[in-house]
Amino acid sequence: MSDYILSRRRFLEMTGGALALYASSPLWLRLGNTAGAEPAPANGRKLLVVLLEGGNDGINTLVPYGQPAYFDKRRTLAYKPEEIIKLSDSAMVGLAPTLPKLAKLYEARKVGIIQGVGYDKPNLSHFESMDIWQTGSPKHDISTGWLGRYLDRSPAGSSVVRAVAVGNRLPTALVGAEQSGVAVPSFNGFTFFDGPDGNGSGGDPASEPYRLHEAFLHFGDARLDDPVAQAMPASQRATVNAVRAIQKLGDPKAKPPATLADQVAMAVTLLASDLGIEVAMVSLGGFDNHASEKTMHPKLLTEVDAAIDRFATTVAATGKPADYLLMTFSEFGRRVEEDGSAGTDHGTAAPMFVVGDAVAGGLYGEQPSLVNLDGNKNLIRTVDFREVYSTVLDGWLRRVPAADVLGTPSSGLHPVGFLR
Repeated sequence: MSDYILSRRRFLEMTGGALALYASSPLWLRLGNTAGAEPAPANGRKLLVVLLEGGNDGINTLVPYGQPAYFDKRRTLAYKPEEIIKLSDSAMVGLAPTLPKLAKLYEARKVGIIQGVGYDKPNLSHFESMDIWQTGSPKHDISTGWLGRYLDRSPAGSSVVRAVAVGNRLPTALVGAEQSGVAVPSFNGFTFFDGPDGNGSGGDPASEPYRLHEAFLHFGDARLDDPVAQAMPASQRATVNAVRAIQKLGDPKAKPPATLADQVAMAVTLLASDLGIEVAMVSLGGFDNHASEKTMHPKLLTEVDAAIDRFATTVAATGKPADYLLMTFSEFGRRVEEDGSAGTDHGTAAPMFVVGDAVAGGLYGEQPSLVNLDGNKNLIRTVDFREVYSTVLDGWLRRVPAADVLGTPSSGLHPVGFLR
């Protein structure tokens, strides 16, 4: 994201076109400090979602070594039995050798592994399946994200920003009809041209940037008859203050996060701030391993391992680690049998990880059979992904019923007991 420079032209666009800006901008730009609104929980529960883009090979992540078909159908890609990290409570599945830190957290009972997660009639298109996972609708008939609808249906209070995505893109999961998250590429992703200290007081009062900025911030002080015109300047001031608050959370000279672990650390900093941020998302791409998976996939899992470890250490440093929950997902898994290029094609069900002090660690769901497959020779899911979402909504966030967010009958989804 390029820096935001408040020029004369921009100032005129924002003041002269106040109504258009107010009507068209995302709600997070419009909220401001609303008098009488229910305050957002200052120290409430926080959710960090980790997206593994491209279709993570769940079979080589949570390795079903107890099924002989794993070794039979993956002559090249299968880990040797002695390489697999064995779990103390299972003789059927273990973790990939590049997940030692995750394994340590698992044995400390801070990791829940939900096996065989997917949905019926799986779609093997990256775009279509990603949309299904992010909207929370297998029918592919909703444009808003499941967490965006959570934002829509829960009170914003005085929080201007309630959800963030670390990066340049706002994922569909955080898009609501009335409230949405915001993409934050780095702590210095915005710059206001109003003085060296970032608040105008350090600039030259005689300069045009200083004068324009002061005029902009005090545009709403005059009496205006139009309620929208009255609200717009106040909300824009709230936005300026929110952006500056984000800037102050980190080193203003720091570059955007380079690794998934860096993204996680930045996300936790945002969640731990007093801005009222409840949900954050980070992502790592590269999981579409149709070829050379033996080289690529372990490197990706090493990065995931480091990121989850960073999450654990960073939330511990907040002094309130029980307030934070991490959840992973990918748009689909991979096919059981390897292809002819030492890779795997698009598949279906795969494991999800939930991590945190509030997690009742262990295995959940059932590992799908590697021989009893669907008509496309893919795994048959054993857990509906919406059951995981439902557990997060009703058991963790606890502000909006999952049935309202996911559009399902309360009796239609069965919670997964991975929370204490």
